[in-house]
Amino acid sequence: MGYTLAFWSGGDDLDPVDTYRILDEKHVESVRGIDSDEVQRALIDGLPGWTHAGNILQPPGADPDGAPAFDVHIGRQLAQFTGYGIEDGADFNAIIDVMHPLGYRLFDPQTNERFG
Repeated sequence: MGYTLAFWSGGDDLDPVDTYRILDEKHVESVRGIDSDEVQRALIDGLPGWTHAGNILQPPGADPDGAPAFDVHIGRQLAQFTGYGIEDGADFNAIIDVMHPLGYRLFDPQTNERFG
């Protein structure tokens, strides 16, 4: 079972749970679009030593054929990172630290909380 971190920018006046549920299915006017190239560059620059292979992102020392790993999905308005076998909270924090300066706020779908 994985743990997902979701990010989007804008829509601050909307209910975050409802927004999260529809962001991948339809356009939400007050949510900014995601520049996937910008996010990819930020991940490469901001996570030195991490391995990037397609949609899989792994911290240093990870088993190339296993865990820990993040499955990365970058949509039009929503970016999601689902971690598998992640035991070190620092790996989650590293993702958050890359996304925050780009203007994306964290939404935790497991707790239904959106953070500044």
